[in-house]
Amino acid sequence: MQMQRIKSGLCLLSLGAAVLLSGCKKVEDPQPPMPAPTPAPAPAPEAPQRVYADPPPPTAAKPVQFPEIQSFMLENNGLRVYVVENHEVPLVSAQLVINAGTMDDEFLAEMTAEMLGEGTKKRTKAKIDAAIEQVGGSLNAGAGVHNTFVSTRVLKRDLELALTLMADEVMNPKFPADALDKLKKQAKTALKSAKSDSGTLADTLFGMVAYPEGHPYGRPLATEAQIDGISLDGIKKFHDNFYKANNAFIILSGDITVDEAGKLVGSSKTFGKWKKIEAQLPPNPLNKFKEYKGASKLQVHLVDRPASAQAEIRVGNLALARRSPDWVKFQLASTILGGGSTGRLFLDVREERGLTYGIYSQIQPGQAPGTWRIWTKTKTKKTADMMRAIFEHIKRMRNEDPTDTEFTDAVTQTAGSFPLQIETPNQIAGKVRTLLTYGLDDNYWRTYRDEVRAVKKEDIKAVSAKYIHAVPVIVVVGKAKKVEPLIKEALPKAEIIKYNTDLQRL
Repeated sequence: MQMQRIKSGLCLLSLGAAVLLSGCKKVEDPQPPMPAPTPAPAPAPEAPQRVYADPPPPTAAKPVQFPEIQSFMLENNGLRVYVVENHEVPLVSAQLVINAGTMDDEFLAEMTAEMLGEGTKKRTKAKIDAAIEQVGGSLNAGAGVHNTFVSTRVLKRDLELALTLMADEVMNPKFPADALDKLKKQAKTALKSAKSDSGTLADTLFGMVAYPEGHPYGRPLATEAQIDGISLDGIKKFHDNFYKANNAFIILSGDITVDEAGKLVGSSKTFGKWKKIEAQLPPNPLNKFKEYKGASKLQVHLVDRPASAQAEIRVGNLALARRSPDWVKFQLASTILGGGSTGRLFLDVREERGLTYGIYSQIQPGQAPGTWRIWTKTKTKKTADMMRAIFEHIKRMRNEDPTDTEFTDAVTQTAGSFPLQIETPNQIAGKVRTLLTYGLDDNYWRTYRDEVRAVKKEDIKAVSAKYIHAVPVIVVVGKAKKVEPLIKEALPKAEIIKYNTDLQRL
């Protein structure tokens, strides 16, 4: 019985297992519910437009009075002294100017000026440098076209020392032979650099072509032979001829009075014993050039510089002397055409046409007529486009009045920037030097802004037609074999004259 129950139980278990197995179905893993789509965000409400008020119009220009220039002369030697007082800070700028420059001798003028700082009969170069540096100052000398200058800027308390050192350099230079050899080597290095610089080549050739042959404003590059030919005897003779009290003037600007200037400059430690010229000075070399002519036919002066990746371009002509009554009018005309990022050339040729990174026009001052020129550079392949653009603007300046905006902006810019040019004693001294170098009226800077504002819009076209020539001087420096066809494309009637990098005709 027991065994029967066990068997019956086993049968029931087997039957239950079979039933369970037969009733089971494969059940897949449940999937998570799909997320509901995210509704698009509602558009943010538009921020209200901010309304900016127009900036206030510029106020009327405040009066800026160029300081009074006082002057006197040392009776014993004829040295002229100019004093401009400014007692805001205890600084004084001093500029001693000798009326002799590269126009008198292009090599001796520069070399004599540079040799001044190489020591005197009383002090070595090291001693002079140490003395002026100890008071935080410096002594600088150089020669320009019209004159030579020696300048310094020091605290008022150190002015006597600075003037003593300045006078020693000017009156008692030693001119050591080894210093001359050093300066000659530097000059030769500078000459090589000039011949490799396309801008220097263009500017030098422009002067050579624009001026009569031999003119001091249009000299060619120096040669190594000319540099080697500079001698100590020549330097000493140049110094003896021109470095004299009655052929010079000194400008003192800053914290100083006329009485103080008289005591300092007239002292035996400074310029009181400086000798004057007894003989007659050599004549101004500009005097022999009586007539200036513009280009009679269209010519392009092309310097073949095979290494050039761009074409360096100058277009312009002889214009007017610095003391001309038309200077301010023509200054405004040049500003409208190419006086910076607001000039026509910049806005059109650079911004609209994309022919260059920069293009400007400028006037070069001179005692004789200076030059006016447009200067720029462009990719070689764009040379023809650049030439056409420049001639378009020349024609427009000569034949059309400027717009009201152009004229007003040029006047505002020129008059408004003037106060920034006379903020420091050094700047003021520079303005006085300009006045004296070019023979301007004593009140020139005091009335300058009034002269600018007195120009009329119709004056611009008149001076442009007078001083911007329809047949200008054209100089291009670049790879000749690529540039020449493009010049012919833009200016088919122009004669092309070629030069090498020594600026010799080919």
